[in-house]
Amino acid sequence: MSKRPLRVTGFTRFFIVMLFIAPLAYVGASYYNGEDGIAKIKNLLNIGEPSVSIKKEQPSSDSETERSTKTSTAKTLDAEIEKLKEELEFERKTNEELYKENKQLKLKLESTEKALEESKGK
Repeated sequence: MSKRPLRVTGFTRFFIVMLFIAPLAYVGASYYNGEDGIAKIKNLLNIGEPSVSIKKEQPSSDSETERSTKTSTAKTLDAEIEKLKEELEFERKTNEELYKENKQLKLKLESTEKALEESKGK
């Protein structure tokens, strides 16, 4: 019998290690980004239940909390919409200013080129 029962090449060792390290790195990166890496892998491989669940009808006692949640969500969305409108208006103003500046620079360039041609022509 040989001293080593199984001989493996360097590439095979690398391949076996990567079989374990690559999925672990993916799951770790997913959790770091705030996602569920294991569920994503299960969905990718169609294993287990799908992550999308159907809501069942809840008793009427929860309807008050649901309404307050919807109200707070609506307020949050309204605040976000207002913020986005302000950002849009700011971007429009900035765009107009840059357009005007670009137009002025083009006119200045044209006048400079004209002056240069006149000086070369003399």
